[in-house]
Amino acid sequence: MASGDTIDRLFPANNEPPASNPATPDKRNGHPVLDFDDTTQEIAIFSCILPRNYAGGGITVYVHSSASSATSGTIGWDVSFERIGAAQQDVDADGFATAQTITAVTVDGTSGNVTIANVAVTNGANMDSIAVGELFRVRLRRDVANDTAAGDAEFHALELKET
Repeated sequence: MASGDTIDRLFPANNEPPASNPATPDKRNGHPVLDFDDTTQEIAIFSCILPRNYAGGGITVYVHSSASSATSGTIGWDVSFERIGAAQQDVDADGFATAQTITAVTVDGTSGNVTIANVAVTNGANMDSIAVGELFRVRLRRDVANDTAAGDAEFHALELKET
């Protein structure tokens, strides 16, 4: 893979909701979304396989979201990776790496317009040392402690690109 190549694209239907505080499936004008509350840190989890042609440059995570009703304030996220691999993670428990904060972005002045926020996650410990060809999970959470938009944040898609 070359820098900028897409590793995966993930959508609301790909969510593997956790037992506690899952984001809520919803639709907006027929568009599937996951609703993330503004006071409780809700979670979405997605499984992927790191492509065998991944060159090791880290991963930039792009979150496509909109505000359910807000027309001001910011929405922030955090993302973390969990290496499953071969004999790397007992799947009876979670083992996510330290969450990487995605800087909050200003909500569009029109409720429903999508904004895109991103963070570059460096290869190694920040990516839980995922190796090529390995199964891994990505956990997305709304950063309710640091964003200011009232009401739900609507998740539309997550894109993973090699940095």
